[in-house]
Amino acid sequence: MSEMNTLNIKHLEEYCSTHTKPMNPILNEMREWTLKNCEAPQMMVGNLEGKLLQLLVTLIGAWKVLEIGTFTGYSTLCMAEAVGPGSRITTIDINQRTSEMAAEFVSRAGYADRVRFIVGPAVDILPEMNERFDLVFIDADKTNYDNYFEMVLPKVRRGGLILFDNMLWSGGVLNPESPEDHALNNLNRKLTEDPRVDNFLLPLRDGIQIVQKLARDESW
Repeated sequence: MSEMNTLNIKHLEEYCSTHTKPMNPILNEMREWTLKNCEAPQMMVGNLEGKLLQLLVTLIGAWKVLEIGTFTGYSTLCMAEAVGPGSRITTIDINQRTSEMAAEFVSRAGYADRVRFIVGPAVDILPEMNERFDLVFIDADKTNYDNYFEMVLPKVRRGGLILFDNMLWSGGVLNPESPEDHALNNLNRKLTEDPRVDNFLLPLRDGIQIVQKLARDESW
């Protein structure tokens, strides 16, 4: 990609942000804290992706949401604003420190009653969960994405959504080399061929797979 194309993409993303309604100001504080205090702040979703999450939650009328990968809570708070009173987001992360910080930001925003934080390995927690979800957002360890998919698909209602972040992996899926490259490329191919779901790989930021559970699946 040429320097000019890179510059254009950056400017276009800035243009899109400028012409998208602003987010909760606490999200700006969350971003600043993450940039200053976390070793890998790039794991945080951007404001355009956060807005997309809000839109999808609203469009399908999501009442119960599952998130795998809380980090500092940017996506958690975005979705908490969209689900509405009485709804519930369950978010799982292995990091106690960042989960506590996420809970603090969510509480300050006034949505503590909508979010349940669980700290621990998702591969151990998910099999114990017997709930139905309208939407699942997965943004955690990439080599386990396929495992998460198989674990959560039976827990998603018919017509519900499963969203995967970082599915382009900075272009690594084009010529896979690392374990993450191969895992995400294989999952992209699997989702496209899987008769249980419909899917759309959206080239927003680092790629978001939008997956819908089809009605012909016999589970929920």
